[in-house]
Amino acid sequence: MKLIISKVSKGIFAILPFLLLFWIFSFVYEFCAKIFYSVFGITNSNLFVTLLIFVLSIALLYYIGHLVDKNKEVLLIKITELIITRIPFVKSIYSGIKEILNIFSSNDKEGYLGVAYVNVGNMELLGFITKEEEEVFWVFVPTTPNPTSGFVLRIPKEHIKRTDLSVGDGFKKIISLGVK
Repeated sequence: MKLIISKVSKGIFAILPFLLLFWIFSFVYEFCAKIFYSVFGITNSNLFVTLLIFVLSIALLYYIGHLVDKNKEVLLIKITELIITRIPFVKSIYSGIKEILNIFSSNDKEGYLGVAYVNVGNMELLGFITKEEEEVFWVFVPTTPNPTSGFVLRIPKEHIKRTDLSVGDGFKKIISLGVK
């Protein structure tokens, strides 16, 4: 009986990533389909109006991207974030997603000063240098596979081994459990 349960549980864990990925894609598809139907569904008999709405949507997204690139304090986004940060469970998910997206969308010019290995006992932990002081580095060592939590360490510089990894590559390594 244990053998059957063991094989079935291994089978479940083998297909679980595919099922979760399918569920996420299905959710995103349904969400996008509802939005597109609400915007374009009323104009499905008129190609010109549909194309006009599509072009205006792209232009609006471009303009919002331009405002964000030029000035990070876009009023509409700030109001939306203010509302989202008032909802307890949604706040933690949103802040984690935003942190990860900011890391991958930045050009390593903001936030982290580099990626390093931190010597702790007989181990080397992958960390991100956040601040440099006279004789020490402040290093964020994220947990795997959720890099939104971790430890902030104040480490002497001689216990740090800097790497040539970019911040994005370092986070890819953390999220992929060291595979990539």
